[in-house]
Order: sequence, then C-alpha cells, then structure tokens
Amino acid sequence: MGKSTHKAFSLTSNYRYSSQKNGKSVNIKKGGGAWYPNEVWYSDAYQDLNLSGRELFHCLRTELRYSGKGKKRRFINNGELSYTETSFKKQYGYCSSTYLKARNKLIEVGFIKQTYRGGNCRGDRAKYKILVCTSLPVREERWRRYPKENWAHEIPIIKKQSIGRNTRWKKGQSGRKKKDSTLSNQDLNGNIPPNERHPSQYELPI
Repeated sequence: MGKSTHKAFSLTSNYRYSSQKNGKSVNIKKGGGAWYPNEVWYSDAYQDLNLSGRELFHCLRTELRYSGKGKKRRFINNGELSYTETSFKKQYGYCSSTYLKARNKLIEVGFIKQTYRGGNCRGDRAKYKILVCTSLPVREERWRRYPKENWAHEIPIIKKQSIGRNTRWKKGQSGRKKKDSTLSNQDLNGNIPPNERHPSQYELPI
C-alpha cells in the first residue's frame, strides 16, 4: 500500500464530550474533524504557524458547514465563520494576546481573511473566510504564494480610544496655568536681571 497523502483528525461518533484541559472543562465536537492534504501540512504557511495558530485554524475549520456530497459538496457558511476569543480562551486556557497573535498569523500567511470586523455592540462577532481546502479557485488560495507574498497589511488594527482626545495634555504640557513673571522690573540676588536691568543699574546723567 502506498503512503497516505492526508493528515487525519478524529472522525468518530457524532456527539459532544467533555475534556479537561488546563483544569477547565470544555465541550468538543467529537464527531467533527478535517482532512489536510500533505501539500497544506508541509506548506511554508502551515509550518510557520505555532501551536496556538494551528489550534485556532482547526477550530474555525470545524465550524464549516456544507451541503451535497463528493464533487457536488459546497460550503454554505464560508465567509461567515466565527470562533470567539472567549471560546478559544475557554477551550485552551490561553490569554487574549495569544488569541490575537494566532488570528493575525493566520491572516498573514493567507489561511484566512476577515470578511466582517464586528465589535460594534454586544454579540457582534467578527467573521472569517477560510482559504484552505474549501474548493476555492487556486487564485484565491493565498497560502500557496506565501512567503513570497503575505497579507499582514490586512490584519485589523485596534481602534484607538477617541473619547477625550481633544482635552488630553499635549506632549510637554503639565496642565498648570502659566503665571505672569513678577521679576520683570527687579533683580534677583545677582548681577543678571531676569528680564531687564533694574533702574538702579542705569547710569544717571551728571
């Protein structure tokens, strides 16, 4: 028998079971899974992902839904995929920055693209499209062109806080009100006046 050309994940019974990871109980779809061809697994794009990046990609991958079978299979929700930071942190015990770094790396290497930013109100989730193993035309499979090309410029930038921007202190300001000088017409304890010479230092006419 020839060598297998695919990497397989668990594809067993169709129910949810509880798993203990980092001391937390999480639900995993045991019946879900994905097949990755070797060209994906050994690609520069996949090999550049760290563990958290691969885990987030797999979470998004298992959110795909499709209709039809075989050559007629079509993914019906690609472009509307969402796997929240909260879910990821609960699933793996990671922190927020790890989630963002994993998401950003997936965008950079061309595995996913953001189709909707979200965050406008509670429950307004960001949405993504997977560009790997989703029956897309080759020209849309960005990961094939990595690292000659990357998509770091598409990584969402965190919006800066705009509230109070006009009333903030500028660089070099302390917020104190400047007082008028009280030394313009008299000297300190020295020979150099602060602003102008004291009248007593002017020579009087003979």
